[in-house]
Amino acid sequence: MNDDPGRAIHITSWSGGSLTVYPALAPDAASDHHQSLLPFAAEEQRYSGRCSFPTAGIAIFELVSSRSIRLWLGETLVLDEELDWRSYQREIRAVVLFPCDPGNCDVRVEVAGRSTHPALIEQQSPSRNRERVLNELQRLRPDALSLIGRMVPSVTKAGSPCSLRFLPAQFQQNGILWQHLLVRFPAELSSVPLTLSSAVPPHHAQEGTQARDQQRGLHRWYVPVAASREELRPLRTPGPETRVEPVLEIVHEIPLTIEQAFSGPLEIRMPVYEALGRLAPQREYQTSVWPAIGELRPQVPRPVLPAHLAHLTRLYDAAWDMLLRLVRSPSAASGLPGSYVSIGSNFPDHFFVWDISFTALCTAYGHRALPVFASLNMLYSRQFDGGYIHREHDIHEGLPALFEPDFSPNPPIMSLAEWKLALLTGKRERLAQVYPVLCGYHQWLHANRRLPDGTYWTTGLANGLDNSPSLGDGYPCLTAQMAHDAETLGKIARQLGYEEAAGAWEREAEHIRAALNAVLWNEEIGIYATSLPNGGHNPHKIVTAFWPLWAGGVPPERVEALLHHLQDPRSFWRPHPLPSLAADSPLFQPGGEYWRGSTWPPTNYVAIRGLERVGRHDLAYALTMKHLQNVFEVWSRTGKLWENYSSEAPAPGSDSAPDYCWAALGPIALLLEVVIGLEPDALRQTVRWCPPAGEQIGVTHFPLGSTTLSLLQRIRADGCWIEVETDGLVHLELVHQGNLQHVVCKPGFTAFPLPGSSGERPQGEEY
Repeated sequence: MNDDPGRAIHITSWSGGSLTVYPALAPDAASDHHQSLLPFAAEEQRYSGRCSFPTAGIAIFELVSSRSIRLWLGETLVLDEELDWRSYQREIRAVVLFPCDPGNCDVRVEVAGRSTHPALIEQQSPSRNRERVLNELQRLRPDALSLIGRMVPSVTKAGSPCSLRFLPAQFQQNGILWQHLLVRFPAELSSVPLTLSSAVPPHHAQEGTQARDQQRGLHRWYVPVAASREELRPLRTPGPETRVEPVLEIVHEIPLTIEQAFSGPLEIRMPVYEALGRLAPQREYQTSVWPAIGELRPQVPRPVLPAHLAHLTRLYDAAWDMLLRLVRSPSAASGLPGSYVSIGSNFPDHFFVWDISFTALCTAYGHRALPVFASLNMLYSRQFDGGYIHREHDIHEGLPALFEPDFSPNPPIMSLAEWKLALLTGKRERLAQVYPVLCGYHQWLHANRRLPDGTYWTTGLANGLDNSPSLGDGYPCLTAQMAHDAETLGKIARQLGYEEAAGAWEREAEHIRAALNAVLWNEEIGIYATSLPNGGHNPHKIVTAFWPLWAGGVPPERVEALLHHLQDPRSFWRPHPLPSLAADSPLFQPGGEYWRGSTWPPTNYVAIRGLERVGRHDLAYALTMKHLQNVFEVWSRTGKLWENYSSEAPAPGSDSAPDYCWAALGPIALLLEVVIGLEPDALRQTVRWCPPAGEQIGVTHFPLGSTTLSLLQRIRADGCWIEVETDGLVHLELVHQGNLQHVVCKPGFTAFPLPGSSGERPQGEEY
């Protein structure tokens, strides 16, 4: 195959026949298209050949390449496109326009190696689907260059060479769906006046070249492709996936007319990709107003803490400041519906489903001052037909980032975030908007991740635990999360009056819990663990083993076994509990090494809420205080809140980023919920409060729906008193020494002593 010293091969040998461009009798005459599939060899990067132009005019090449590619016709570089290994489409789809005279033309092609995922993925995050996916990819997307060539004859050649690359990136504006297109001219021309138009009103494309495009010598255009996304037919419904990977599929093609200033119009075929976010509550870009750092503090709850905890107020303020620093505003052409709280300093260009969901548990407390639905709306705008939402997206074009070959859905915890927001805002109408989206996501997981034994499988990247040695078949984390999700969807359904659906969700939650307990309990160790293909369980103790506590349904004797591991200083109760991998695991790394020993804010939050659900408020409080004290010490030294922490000392983890969104979970959510002891429910206009005994503690400016209230447990000479000030009627459920006291607090001021204190009875009404 090698015909010259440059390791080039002729296209005639490459394709098994000469590559010839035939004259077109009419622009839409399919019979005038001649296609060649030119395979790439693994060891070859340069190819050459020759094509023949029978007449003067414009040669049009339609191509699909499985590799990054540079294409020369004669001495002109007409195509120069990269295919990053994280590109989930796995192909370059483009058209080349080349003015030509009659005769032969040399063709040269340079390609990079075929993009693939890092070996680290195979070592640390294998998938039970991986081999099948890779084999199917090889079959469906051969490692080759596909070419379709045709001629548009004219008396003389006219116009400038250029290439047009089709992207699946879309956005909706004033109801019209626009799709991205990249145009490149030869370097010596830089730019040529160009007009692009489609058959879809308003017809004319808009140029939207960005700075990063200019750096690459590209011009970006937005082409109208549909009157609305509803005009594009749904390609799938919830159920088993027919795709190998989460690619956006082509719905149909439309004619695209190209006209340069010195040539007549040309018509090519433009693929139109499926639209995302069909069920999203917000589809078009809207500008949101975010307060400045100095403006926010008076508009969020203010903790009232005893002297020995006063330093946590500084940490609380630092967390809100960090969240505001992380606010980003993507381009309106990205397809994302607006600004949002970004992930962290190490992910400036990407966002993840579970990071944003956990962060919403914090920002919910600022719902009066912040556009608290904005970040979640961004996730919903990325939902495929059929319910799937990819775990990671690029913010520039709103496209999934394919880090591994397979579907990689993050945990289904958007429902928990929405339920938390409903409990603080009281907005049932929001639940009605997002319920179909949340149901679709759950149904996709049920159809594609459920094993015959009723448990659920995932991967280290999909479940967010990256390099954790938690490998196997059924995973306690996703199985518990699916039970929790079903339970939460049942609560939402009941709020919306969908009684039959609520009952079905509750039954599903119980079925999943039953499978969890039947299959994923390691009796020998006394902990939930991943099942293994040939029987038995993964021997490593992983921090997500505590998620079933929050999901519910753990038998009492197993609760005690889990608490034994949690409190064991040789295992999870380290100087900064809880490490992601138990310290007595042979793979535990004292430095952390991400999920091999670091302590993570989200998994600590999950475990603490689980402890509260099983009635161990004392242990939840102790774990919260150890976590917050470590976070405070690291913040005092570094001025930053971190992605994860060392479990062995007050320090960031060995692989950790500063200014990370979910680091706010402890300083904001746990401070209000566990240290102060608040459990709001604006849907019932109720606050349950379990203040720590003997502490002067509380909160002011607390937003419960449209009501603002202040709660204070005051230590006085005549005992411990509860003081409530509110501008609306509030039902207070006060937990004191294990007893529940109900008080109706009318607008104004209410004060009463706790049992055992001297003083008058409540001024409010007990019920």
